[in-house]
Amino acid sequence: MQKSNVYLVGLMGSGKTSIGKILAKRMGMNFIDLDDEIIKDQQCSITEIFDKFGEKEFRHLENKKLLSTLEIDNCVISTGGGIIMEEDNIKIMVENGSIIHLDIDLETQLLRIKNKKNRPLLRDRDDERKILVKMRKERDHIYKKIAVASVNTSNKKRNDIVSEVVNIIE
Repeated sequence: MQKSNVYLVGLMGSGKTSIGKILAKRMGMNFIDLDDEIIKDQQCSITEIFDKFGEKEFRHLENKKLLSTLEIDNCVISTGGGIIMEEDNIKIMVENGSIIHLDIDLETQLLRIKNKKNRPLLRDRDDERKILVKMRKERDHIYKKIAVASVNTSNKKRNDIVSEVVNIIE
């Protein structure tokens, strides 16, 4: 199963960035957060990109940034939660690395994303739970289908989660 890159997928708040950083360090790999790279390239936040150009343009930028990972090796790549909504992105990740799904229960997710501002898909704070449930229904089955494994990140210590992932990919 040894492939050059590890792609972390999952819903917002599942720990893709925080787990990805620790995982990369532990495994002596590089780390890339696709959202952070898009922010650097565009010189504005994800929310501003959604406001100025819409979700469709953001997904285009996300795909372009994912394609750039084909030129690198030995990297843990934290993806955006919606990256799996484009078939082309799934194909890129499946063919070029191991996909690990970081799973999270709804209550833990709500706690983790509370007070986070850079979540353009959660603008209507009153309906946060409803929006997250809808996203889960749309995306969870895709994450599970494309990943070599799912690791639950709810109520676990980061180092324990990283150890689980290491055991899967080694």
